[in-house]
Amino acid sequence: MSPLLLLRFAGINVIWADADTAQIISVGSILEHVATNWAGKIMGSGKLFSSSKIRIPRAKILGLRGPLSAKGIPGDYAIGDPGLLANELVTVETKKYDLGIVPHWSDDTLIHNPVFKKFNPIIINPRDPPLEVIQKIGECRKIVTSSLHGVIVADAFSIPRRIEYCNKMDREGGLFKFEDYHASINHKLEIGKLSQPSRFWIETRKHEIFDAFYELGKL
Repeated sequence: MSPLLLLRFAGINVIWADADTAQIISVGSILEHVATNWAGKIMGSGKLFSSSKIRIPRAKILGLRGPLSAKGIPGDYAIGDPGLLANELVTVETKKYDLGIVPHWSDDTLIHNPVFKKFNPIIINPRDPPLEVIQKIGECRKIVTSSLHGVIVADAFSIPRRIEYCNKMDREGGLFKFEDYHASINHKLEIGKLSQPSRFWIETRKHEIFDAFYELGKL
């Protein structure tokens, strides 16, 4: 999703590079991969672990995912995940599905959960092309997901969502990234409960992220 957002909102056409040679880092829990002497630009990424100490004094930070990732990192930058702009990458005209399930890429249990299978949900594979994933999420009336960006894209479309935690994510920072994102939108993190954040906070973050992309494009 990151290249699509960078092209649409910053006018920057990118190719993938590893963290050492990249000029821009955007989206995802990847700040731990950034070297201390790295001098590129960061747009909306976050930490994976709460205990990580991020020291990147040469980097130009335009945005970080949430206030927990931002703690201890000085600067004047936007707070919010760029995925909140995902709804502007596609056109959704009608709702086609009552329920969509978006498992984390490592989660092989959610799609078999009988609690949700009885509703005949559409299974949305996060490994599919990003625009297809975003489109299908947008066409759902409700989302159940163990993927953070399943949550974020649902929020972009104002779709009620329910988070189901996958134990395999324990080695990937656990709930920290979910807590970080929810702190950014002033919404209580609740596992196993359908909820929908305040539209005010979603729109506030969207505006901050949009402005940060605009600044990145000028740079």
